[in-house]
Amino acid sequence: MPAPSPSVSSAAAASVDSESAELLDRILRVLGQQEAALTVLVGLAFEEQHALVVSDFAAIERVSAEMLATSETIDALDAERQRLVNQLGTGATLSDLLPVADNLGVTGFTQARERLMARAKELREAQEANARLILNAVKLRERWYGLIAGMSSPTYGAAGRQEFHQGRDIVSRSA
Repeated sequence: MPAPSPSVSSAAAASVDSESAELLDRILRVLGQQEAALTVLVGLAFEEQHALVVSDFAAIERVSAEMLATSETIDALDAERQRLVNQLGTGATLSDLLPVADNLGVTGFTQARERLMARAKELREAQEANARLILNAVKLRERWYGLIAGMSSPTYGAAGRQEFHQGRDIVSRSA
């Protein structure tokens, strides 16, 4: 069987490189869309934070629904990115794509990765603050229920949970 001519091999390699570069460009566009969606999600997290502080339950519900829809968009974009990475046949992480992109002359992966990581960090910090607000609101509500019902300060029961004990009055005088 004769060996393929060098011109055919180099043409095939150029075609593979061109397809890989196109896939990398598409992955880069998906990363940009993911960053935009994460930016929206960060903004919604701060809206939720404000709604939690002012106890605007309608706004909390509206923002939560928007956050869910945006999260679903991010999940769909992530599935698209993973599909493209699988077509490329390289590693599954952005770090694995960096050398491939550099070899093919596709720029922007490092910057896109850094921006994506920064948005994810902002979102995590905002959501942690929201979780603390929600936890403190629940604890405050439990204390108010105890005071209004005339319960004494909570103690921990055998199951390790707080238990309220009936005080002397039906309604607490301090409430």
